[in-house]
Amino acid sequence: MRSLIVIASLFLAVACEKPSSASNKRAALNRTGGTTFEIIPSADQHQNCLVYTVSRSGLTRQLTMSRNNQSFDCVAGRPIGGHAYKVPLNEGPVRVYVFFTSQKVNAAAVSQELLDAPDRQALSAMNMRLPGSVTLETLDFAPEEDVAPQVGVVVGADAGTPGSSEDGGAL
Repeated sequence: MRSLIVIASLFLAVACEKPSSASNKRAALNRTGGTTFEIIPSADQHQNCLVYTVSRSGLTRQLTMSRNNQSFDCVAGRPIGGHAYKVPLNEGPVRVYVFFTSQKVNAAAVSQELLDAPDRQALSAMNMRLPGSVTLETLDFAPEEDVAPQVGVVVGADAGTPGSSEDGGAL
């Protein structure tokens, strides 16, 4: 009887774990504009990565494309690919999948697996048949209208403030 209580207690303790916090994320998505974003890998991730988006309509896009169609080198703290990625406004919200792998993988093979997945909105690293160790970060992004820059006058060193009475108001 005691062993049953101990086992039940352990089960409840494991089942009641807190969900992972933002600090446990493998990558961060930084919005750089209404329709653009960067993905910044966290420390201690595998050095290779691939990034894909999947829209609600099922449209799948490979964002990381190298000359040899292999996974990218991903450096912690630096944007993947060295630039921002754009999601067309008419595509609507997308799910961003960032695959971190211990070895270089062929992006075409990963793309085909994504297309063959029965539910592209609910992927996990276990669903993928990839070599080596693989982790997956899932992020969400909803494109918004880009705000046009406002055209104005050039502001000088005085930041556009009127001159003081000591100099007669001269600039």
